[in-house]
Amino acid sequence: MSAETLHASASATMTSKASFAAEQRRAARRRRGRIIAVQLLILVAFLLMWEFLPKVGWLSDRLTFLDPYFISSPSEIWATLGDLASGRDNSPEMWPFARATVEASLIGTFLGTVLGAGAGLVLSNSRMLSDVLRPFIIALNAVPRIALIPIIVIIFGPTMKASVFTAITVVFFVVFFNAYEGGRTVPPQVLENARLLGASKTQLMWRVRWPHVLAWTVTALPNAVSFGLVSVVTAEILTGTVGMGRLLLDSVTTVQASLTFAVVVVLSILGIVLVAIAEVIQRRWLHWWAQGD
Repeated sequence: MSAETLHASASATMTSKASFAAEQRRAARRRRGRIIAVQLLILVAFLLMWEFLPKVGWLSDRLTFLDPYFISSPSEIWATLGDLASGRDNSPEMWPFARATVEASLIGTFLGTVLGAGAGLVLSNSRMLSDVLRPFIIALNAVPRIALIPIIVIIFGPTMKASVFTAITVVFFVVFFNAYEGGRTVPPQVLENARLLGASKTQLMWRVRWPHVLAWTVTALPNAVSFGLVSVVTAEILTGTVGMGRLLLDSVTTVQASLTFAVVVVLSILGIVLVAIAEVIQRRWLHWWAQGD
């Protein structure tokens, strides 16, 4: 076969692969478009039912939960969101509250992730420590976090520190068990080969187990962020410290349904944004880790 024929064949193969990849990308875009369209249809249908079904007299009379006094309406919630964003009509501006909640969530999630990953790494590398401490960690994990918040408040006072520490206690356990299992997934033959090459226990921990622990830790990041936000809001509700939890508490105690749902919408948006950022970090890191592996 001549060189020209080989070159033409290779060019045809590359063109075919490029065309296939382009078609795959177009198919993926079409699929994402269909998914987004269906999601928007579901959202619009839900909002329309929420807006107009409570206005049907015979229906709201028979179904208590459709009473507008309790569930408000999308239009009123939208107006309340505008008030919260601008601070008009004697409404509190939500930005300082949102900033306090996000700040406490990020700090608590970061510290909880670092501590959880570190504990998972150390315990997965030491059979003795794992056997001794694992039952205590499981017992602590079984304690409802809401039962610990009063103790945390006694120690730190009704301040942002209490919210941060609450997030740390929740995120720590979410990350720890992932990191611990990640450290234990290292194949035994890899550890044995490293020992034969003269690796110390510390070198085994950092050079062999740590990449697996880090990958499993990053996998838990979206859940850690979600739990961090929820724990901070819960602490703010129970302590009354500045944050979205405080706004939620005020709306419930004053029975303002529109404000309650508006705060829930803001928290949902914050949660979506934080989890989306965590998922981007997760995809990037796991992609690099897979390439390096």
